[in-house]
Amino acid sequence: MENISNRALISRLYSSAIEKLEDADYDAQQWSEWYLAVQELSGAEKMVFVIVKMNQTVTNGGFAEFYEKSFGIFAPEVIYVLNEIKATASAEIVSSSLPVVNPEGLLDDDYKKEVFNIQLSVTQKTQLQSQDILYDSLQDVENLEDLLGDYLQSKFQ
Repeated sequence: MENISNRALISRLYSSAIEKLEDADYDAQQWSEWYLAVQELSGAEKMVFVIVKMNQTVTNGGFAEFYEKSFGIFAPEVIYVLNEIKATASAEIVSSSLPVVNPEGLLDDDYKKEVFNIQLSVTQKTQLQSQDILYDSLQDVENLEDLLGDYLQSKFQ
């Protein structure tokens, strides 16, 4: 088996996921079609895609951007994957963002439909900033690249 760094493994899987999504025939304006296209990825590709997209959007524009760019439909999967790779502090932060964008506690398709094209209020954005600060503080505590890469190396190699 090829010895590959965590970064290279994640990069390959992410590139593969993006390529498959670009080649897939779906309407990105329809939450259900986009969601199903992501579900068609392999297990490893899907894990990498949701974690990388969450990390990119939160690092770039905070949880407000994560939700407003419609990646919030994957928040339950993100939480699951973060717990699976033992990034429990990150999972807790993502979990604590859910009541801000989903105060009714909607589940499954109802949740996805609600958050797909969500426009957050100023109050919601302000509330999410506390999660942004907590997430940023994990930078040197919980390295997602190491945790995700180590998990993938042990499960899929």
